[in-house]
Amino acid sequence: MNPFTFLRSLLVFLAFFTIWACDSSQTTTEPEVSVRSASADYSEAVLFSGSRSTEGGKVYEVLPGPAVMNPAMNPTPFSDNINMTSGSYTLEVSDVDDEDSPASADAAGNVSIMFTGDDGRQYKISNINIIHKENGSGDHTFFGGVGRNKVMHGNTGIGTGLMPKMLAYITLWGLADLKDAATDSVLATNRVIHIMTATNVRDESLKMIPSAAVDSSDHNFWRAQTHIILPPQDTQGNSDPVPGTHYGFLHMMFEGVELFGANREPGLAYEVLPGPAVINPAMSPTPFSDRVALASGSISLKTSDTDENDSEQSNDAIDEFAMRFERLDGTVFTIDAIKAVHKAEGSGEHTFFGGVGYDKDMHGNTGIGTGLMPRMLAYITFWGVADLKDGDGNVLDSNRPVHVMVASRARRDDLSLIGDTSTDQTDHGADKVEIHVILPPTDTAGNPDPVEGSGHGFLHLMFEKVSLQN
Repeated sequence: MNPFTFLRSLLVFLAFFTIWACDSSQTTTEPEVSVRSASADYSEAVLFSGSRSTEGGKVYEVLPGPAVMNPAMNPTPFSDNINMTSGSYTLEVSDVDDEDSPASADAAGNVSIMFTGDDGRQYKISNINIIHKENGSGDHTFFGGVGRNKVMHGNTGIGTGLMPKMLAYITLWGLADLKDAATDSVLATNRVIHIMTATNVRDESLKMIPSAAVDSSDHNFWRAQTHIILPPQDTQGNSDPVPGTHYGFLHMMFEGVELFGANREPGLAYEVLPGPAVINPAMSPTPFSDRVALASGSISLKTSDTDENDSEQSNDAIDEFAMRFERLDGTVFTIDAIKAVHKAEGSGEHTFFGGVGYDKDMHGNTGIGTGLMPRMLAYITFWGVADLKDGDGNVLDSNRPVHVMVASRARRDDLSLIGDTSTDQTDHGADKVEIHVILPPTDTAGNPDPVEGSGHGFLHLMFEKVSLQN
């Protein structure tokens, strides 16, 4: 089935934009206006200072084979020749300087890396000296030795082009001694080591995603990978197989890793990525999955609720709306105004409460909104149209349908969606208010129309711990 046709059926609750008007007729009596506003500001980007393996997380060794990105190059450490093994690691970084310099203060500490190679030998690395090179030297920047939230590989010119384009939450380049874990003897001294905790570049079958120009890696935060690579080269890039190893290099890959030491609570701004609907996993891809990507941003809105019932003459309004949302790769989305939809009474699949509604039970089995979201309380809900812009104010897509809810919290602390549709199990705590901003992959007439610039056809953007003012 065409995915956009499929998503259209999922997002039927937003396909009622066929009948709406923007003019309000003069009434003989002054309407009673109720005003509410909400805001959240998490403009500081999320930065992590460490990562580690987790119990139950899988460990692999990438063995020699043709490079997936260029099969003519063989053997390489960037193949689909994968062996499951065992190991563990933890490391912390200090990212002080973003530019290369011999005086850079970037550092790595609390390093403990253990893994078993294909040859059965158990390897150990317990110290990394970060490389502080001259600015402009070498093939590419090292970001002072340690970088965070950096887009790398593919066609970026940073790192090898034999890895796909990806986002590295943490990346570093250093020198390390490789040891035999059983004897603690040094097998190789002062070896180049490159480590990334990054977005996932392999599919469920562990096949590498061969995408150089576009970042097609999986940004689901819960599927981050860590790559630990000792290449068969010296610090000058000359061929120099790593002594004591079976193939002259090591490329270890950890899945199910944990990033820690964030500068702020990570899950305060995030994006719901395409995936199976939590409430009905047979429906996929949807904007109602448990797949999330961390982000930063701010939002503020002010609404007026005058009319309870739908009418083309409704006075309900979104008086103010300003949102800036930034993915960790630097992609920015902004909306600076939303025009409320005033549709005829009885049109569409359900009421819009005149365009703006307060304290409304929605979703789940209510018949209002989608059944792919749990039953919840919307302190503010509205439907409108808006221009989606980039960070410089350029219009990416105009006149887009948009649905916004300031609501009780529908996700748990691990950001997984509550699945109850018959009763409201969401968190109504005063400090648990969240905002949903949804731009579906349909136009105002409900026809399939992917959101330009979104990367996957729609946007479902989230803000947590929202301030709500009545």
